[in-house]
Amino acid sequence: MVTSHPRESAVFYRVPDDEYPTMVRASGFHLWDSSGKQYLDLSSGISATAGIGQGRPEIAEAMANQARTLSFVHNSRVTNDQQELLAERLTALAPEGVGKVMFTSGGSEANELSIRIARQYHLARGEWERTRIVTLSPSYHGATVGALSMTGRWDINRAYDPHLMPTVKVPAPISFRGPFAGLEGEALAERAAAAVDSAIEATGPHTVSAVMVEPVSPSAGMAVPPASYWPKVREVCDRHGTLLITDEIVTGAGRTGEFLGMDHYGVVADLCNLAKGLSGGYVPLGATLVRNEIVDEIAVNSRRMAEVHTFSGAPISCAVGVAVLDAIVREGLVEQAAKRGDFLRTLLEDELGDLSFVGEIRGIGLMQMVEYVRSRDSREKFPPESDVAASLSAAMYERGVVLNTLGSPSALVGDCTVFFPALTIGESDLEQGVSVLRQVLEEQHGRW
Repeated sequence: MVTSHPRESAVFYRVPDDEYPTMVRASGFHLWDSSGKQYLDLSSGISATAGIGQGRPEIAEAMANQARTLSFVHNSRVTNDQQELLAERLTALAPEGVGKVMFTSGGSEANELSIRIARQYHLARGEWERTRIVTLSPSYHGATVGALSMTGRWDINRAYDPHLMPTVKVPAPISFRGPFAGLEGEALAERAAAAVDSAIEATGPHTVSAVMVEPVSPSAGMAVPPASYWPKVREVCDRHGTLLITDEIVTGAGRTGEFLGMDHYGVVADLCNLAKGLSGGYVPLGATLVRNEIVDEIAVNSRRMAEVHTFSGAPISCAVGVAVLDAIVREGLVEQAAKRGDFLRTLLEDELGDLSFVGEIRGIGLMQMVEYVRSRDSREKFPPESDVAASLSAAMYERGVVLNTLGSPSALVGDCTVFFPALTIGESDLEQGVSVLRQVLEEQHGRW
């Protein structure tokens, strides 16, 4: 790792006794630290957020122009041009029938907002008993209390369990390990969708408000569901009068090679949440896309969404969102993500596929993952004391590549290197990153 801050920091870091390198500059998909060292960033700012590259002049200009014109106004009583324009841009890119947008400051807020909208919808219909939320496990939906409640990762939310809302967890459609191990295609889709159906039935369909899911989840090891899985889940929700909410915080804004991850499956969610790539990391911004009939039901029955966040629809954030979406459309970055994703997948298979400890390579578009195993036959994970994730991440940083490996305590997912490069990434940059990863894996494997 690079040299940490030279003085005692007043920042309360997420791991208080760790050392944190100081990044001081970025351009495109490269970062520079305080010592002047340059890094190739294959993580989009470490969190799959800087999707169109950093330091773009037109984004900075859009931000500055709006700050000079109208820096802030709360949207509880008024609107502003940038909020209106961003909503228009988003609904133009959304599936047919999705005509309304409400804004937030980020992904956790958007996921919680969608739960409140679902509640207002059911109250408008007189179905006041619909309060329960069904989610998948493993999954991740954010860091606020409501979002943590919906998150299917015990390693994250167990410390906060006394404060969390009760939710119903269903196994994610993972075929590498677990209850669906070895299943593929229609067999996997049928079994995994039936688990969602069974959970709703067991909970009581009249009490279930929504099913919240990620189209493809990093927490689930980037397992890509078979083609018929999400249509089957959509049918289950429709049959039970339950809303389908998609968390597209990571998958949205083009990362999968479609504007929305669910577009690959031809499924339209009742509520769809975006963040991260929506602002390209330039400002905090989230959005919930809402089907017209949801809004109509709430409006005609005189319900309302009174709980407006301070920065909901803030003009500077929305101006940046407009500029980011314009860049994505103008430069064909959704289509480029699909092509670069295919290139990256082939590259990973060609360069790493012969390594005996590479268990599986999977993903979609520009979100790809490499999972490591002690044995391909048994698919056994490396034990925690091997320190696979931390050692790989540190070694990549030392060689000037920001590419993180994540460890998982879940029995379903092992140590995985995650690729979230910017949609603007070049093929030669991907080749460089994978080449370094190959070198590091060959050096580190013997220590595991």
